[in-house]
Amino acid sequence: MKWVFAILVFSLSLPLLAADALDKRLKAEQWDQYEPFSLLPHKSNYLMPVSYVDGIASTLSRDGVSAPSDNLEAKFQLSLKTPLWRKIYQDNGYLFFAFTQQAYWQAYNSEVSSPFRENNYEPELILMLPHYRNYEEAASRIISLSLSHQSNGQVGDLSRSWNRLKLSWVTSIGNVFINFEPWYRFNEQAKTSIDDPKGDDNPDITKYMGWFELSAAYKQGDTTWRIMARNNLRSNNKGALRLSYSRPFNHHIRIYIEVFNGYGESLIDYDRSVTRMGIGFELNDIL
Repeated sequence: MKWVFAILVFSLSLPLLAADALDKRLKAEQWDQYEPFSLLPHKSNYLMPVSYVDGIASTLSRDGVSAPSDNLEAKFQLSLKTPLWRKIYQDNGYLFFAFTQQAYWQAYNSEVSSPFRENNYEPELILMLPHYRNYEEAASRIISLSLSHQSNGQVGDLSRSWNRLKLSWVTSIGNVFINFEPWYRFNEQAKTSIDDPKGDDNPDITKYMGWFELSAAYKQGDTTWRIMARNNLRSNNKGALRLSYSRPFNHHIRIYIEVFNGYGESLIDYDRSVTRMGIGFELNDIL
């Protein structure tokens, strides 16, 4: 809970700038101009060739071979969306299909043939409603509703998945953009055995991932600072905090730095407290 208040204080204390990075991104994407099934960036697309991670399972097993996990690994995220329906109601409202993949690659662990330790896949159906409602120095900018399925594509005791209905509310204060994203997790029946394909793979996931995510981004020239917080709002407090920084490296890519601490960095580690520090390249700015 303290992280939530810290983000709001941090955001409200930043200076107001005349330029609006969100308007620039929406204008650049030109949702009205794209035909269905054109590909657009959704979340950030990045590659961290080198990151240090602590807190993951100490042993990896592949094809009957076991070896210690490597604290050095690569991580990348691919996130795209495509418009399915434009101007749904009174020249507003956009329906998108989005897909995000996060990959955790033990690229330097030659003892087990450098496997992908974990992959997370998240297809989403998203209804976005851009608008502008000014409230003194703040403005409400985008409201969206999405159906999300997130899974690691594994089977048996390594399987992780959940289905959610997510509400997203984007507001702005100058060039500070705040996204409050609460969700409802759809209940699943309990497993009758580890191999039951219809049962709940992770019934306690909300104890670690909570019921919302709060993030803020600040645009300072060509540099973007971001912060994300989750919290379960329980007496047995568990949450996560991610800080990231990006700036242009050349005309095509950006330098990207990320620090993460807490639960739920990946589905396989949702109930582990993980710390990661990494550096790499980002293909698109979030703003």
